[in-house]
Amino acid sequence: MSQFKPISEPSRILFYDGDCGLCAQSVRFFLGIDRHKRICFAPLQGETAQGYLPAYLRDAQSLSTVVYRCSDADKRSLFLRSEAVARALIDVGGVWGLLGRFLRLIPTPLRDWAYNLIAKNRLKFLPNGACDLPTEQARERLLP
Repeated sequence: MSQFKPISEPSRILFYDGDCGLCAQSVRFFLGIDRHKRICFAPLQGETAQGYLPAYLRDAQSLSTVVYRCSDADKRSLFLRSEAVARALIDVGGVWGLLGRFLRLIPTPLRDWAYNLIAKNRLKFLPNGACDLPTEQARERLLP
């Protein structure tokens, strides 16, 4: 098992199911709105996830759960499901940051219920392999 650790550790990584069409489209969405390039992206099945996430979050049964990893000076946090999406939106900033803050006003059980409903049916929305290849500029933020 390879332990991927880049020389310069990214401070924000959004982990997603690399085999899910909806997840890949969500990554493309974040790549488009994150003008300041604050967030990197990595599949839960990849080397980066092996190096940064506990095994239970990389388990085949957990792949419907998006994970957002934030590292600040001396603190590391992991956020799951709807909280991961809200926190990533906040970190993007601007109008999207406001949307993320608004989402956090909704009680977590209600947000996660909606998130789980979408995750359960995600293959109906966009099948695997339904995405275009990323641009060269976007590839620098896609971790293995």
